Amino acid sequence: MQKGEVSNLISSSKWSLHQFFSKSPHIRPYLPPTDLYQPALLEPYLAKYTTVYIKPTRTHMGKGIMRVLQTADGYQFVKERGEPVRVASLAELKQQLARQCTEKNYIIQKGLDLAELNGRPYDIRVMMMRNGLGKWQYAGMLAKVAGADSVITNVARGGGYAVTVPHALSKSQAVAPEKIKEVVSRLIRVSHRVCAHFNKYRHSAQIGVDFAIDKAGQLSIIEVNYDFPSHALFAKLKDKTYFRTIKRLHFQYKNRGKRKKKNV
Repeated sequence: MQKGEVSNLISSSKWSLHQFFSKSPHIRPYLPPTDLYQPALLEPYLAKYTTVYIKPTRTHMGKGIMRVLQTADGYQFVKERGEPVRVASLAELKQQLARQCTEKNYIIQKGLDLAELNGRPYDIRVMMMRNGLGKWQYAGMLAKVAGADSVITNVARGGGYAVTVPHALSKSQAVAPEKIKEVVSRLIRVSHRVCAHFNKYRHSAQIGVDFAIDKAGQLSIIEVNYDFPSHALFAKLKDKTYFRTIKRLHFQYKNRGKRKKKNV
């Protein structure tokens, strides 16, 4: 496979990105079990993990994501947010999901038992930016808390809110207080590795890495946002330091060519 073919491939879907990042021994351990969705996979996935997520391969902002889980008397699912739809049999579940799957392709992924803040699950966004020298630099991180009836943590779409990562880790008791700095350092370190691996086949000026942290304190990579990860999300924090850093780095990188010309 040629470089250009890989570039086109990884830009096409969540499934292709999963395959791409699975090639890195540094990133692979952080990827939850994932397959290209087909109805036949529902039974083995639910038998093994109880809860799974079914996600459109080409949508963003949590659009179309479904959480499916096995219960004592059947199954239930929620698409984005709202009351769960309950069904008694696997056959009925497949029929219901077929009506909900309006996109061409989906992935099926192990459901993670996310840490919760005040009863709501959250994940962590780490923002990486290229600086004025074109080098990757850590710009900030925050925790995205799901809305009251939402299965997605996208703040705009799911009705949630943003808080600092130390606050979320501390209040949720996902990790011991003395381990918080260590977890933050690991989030940054893994994000640098994501950017370094991504460099091999496609150029991007900014990457937002979404991490899950489960109730046992284990980290997983949910998604890598490489086109236009939200800057405004960081403006929702009371402290605007990260937001200002992101805007500064964005300006530096955008205007690096103008500075070069002035120095000639």
